[in-house]
Amino acid sequence: MASRAMSKILILTATAFSLAASAVCAKAYHPTAREMIKGAEFIALVSLDEPVKQETIGKWTYGEVSTARLSKQIKGKLPEKFKIYSRENFKCAQCYFPKGDNLVFLKKDQDLFVGQAWNISCLPVSDHKVAWFSNLDLNKSDSLSNLNDCIKQIQSELKN
Repeated sequence: MASRAMSKILILTATAFSLAASAVCAKAYHPTAREMIKGAEFIALVSLDEPVKQETIGKWTYGEVSTARLSKQIKGKLPEKFKIYSRENFKCAQCYFPKGDNLVFLKKDQDLFVGQAWNISCLPVSDHKVAWFSNLDLNKSDSLSNLNDCIKQIQSELKN
């Protein structure tokens, strides 16, 4: 009888740990490009310095910070120079902001500028081309498009 009760306790304990582990490692929601455009507080073309390791606490704990210089504002009002925080401690999804010219989609976490849509918050720009979406209902960039065409598409989407 005691071994049956002990077995039930072990099963319940194992189930509880399993559910807790699932909740901690729950998958992050990855929005579509259309949702990202609508949901971003700020959209801009920026030039980013090399990210620097620095722990900063907002809603999440961020592991890196990059200095951004505004090249073109598309949505929201950003300062000419500001910092973007990335590499969240949320392991299921993180934002990365590499050095160079990037099209960024940002929101505020308290007073911190952070990525709005995990891995698609920062799209690299090179030779006036940007990693973009063949369809705004995708949640991963899959094409290389002319930067000005992408900006026009964003502006059109913001009007809808």
